[in-house]
Amino acid sequence: MNGSHLLIVLSSIMTTACISDLYSKPIAKRNVDISTISEEYVKATRGGILDFTAAIPGKVYHPRDGYIAYERFWCLDEEKGSVDDYQLLINEVCELKGGDMKGSWCTDRQSQRALFSATIEQNQTTCTGGYNTTIIHTLEPISSSIASEWIAASEMLGYER
Repeated sequence: MNGSHLLIVLSSIMTTACISDLYSKPIAKRNVDISTISEEYVKATRGGILDFTAAIPGKVYHPRDGYIAYERFWCLDEEKGSVDDYQLLINEVCELKGGDMKGSWCTDRQSQRALFSATIEQNQTTCTGGYNTTIIHTLEPISSSIASEWIAASEMLGYER
């Protein structure tokens, strides 16, 4: 890679890493997938000047098994958000989707099907600048919570009725 290509790549990464102040925390919505809401939360609460994880995609689609996994670790600026804020957001989303949280799983009140799973935790390490390293992990169906692939995958991934 020559010098100009390297400069372009580094500039792109630094721009991506520095724009968290342009984002606002998401609000709970019924028709938005949990990985998108989580991704918006990460962008809005990212701390530090350089966060190279911002350039790494966090969503992974598993079409054969019928689910989307989202995972992101980042430096959480607790002046912009907290673990408790995220959990409240997830609880609101679950409620709007007609569910109740049971551990990390949002369960449909009527059918007892898994609607999604969301966890957030801090791993007791700190990033440069003193921010806490935080990890979000979500699972949700690609198409529908009644799809047989999702039902099988959610049970394999820890959902218990």
